Amino acid sequence: MSKNSFVTEEHQQAKKFFKFFGPFLLVIGIGCLVIAIFEFFTLDFFEEPKLDWLFFVGMPFLFVGFIFTGLGYGSTVAKYQSREMAPIAKDTFNYLAEETTEGFEKIAQAIHTGKSTIIQARSCDHCQHLNPMNANFCNECGENL
Repeated sequence: MSKNSFVTEEHQQAKKFFKFFGPFLLVIGIGCLVIAIFEFFTLDFFEEPKLDWLFFVGMPFLFVGFIFTGLGYGSTVAKYQSREMAPIAKDTFNYLAEETTEGFEKIAQAIHTGKSTIIQARSCDHCQHLNPMNANFCNECGENL
């Protein structure tokens, strides 16, 4: 391991722990649920289930197993997702850049020449809302301008 490495030895050990125990706990949880479900669906008509407690034992095992598995394999999943999404993000960025170039050029030209592209407006005496110059009534309160 190099001196500049971000991933420490303790991190690697924790990752190995999560990679082993995550799937292990998932298998235990799935096993408990499968046994409980199988027993439930093979009961006679009014027979009482005897292994229904396995549902309640299996659920925490599944939960902790999913969490540990996510911690153990999170970097692998994140790398895969980033490789899947990067081309789409690049295409989106390039599309936005291409489609907005004309608008930015107009804004830059207006700033450079000192012209303002802001439409002139007049304020309502009653509510101070800005309205177009050619408006006869306020768009906010309806007062006569």
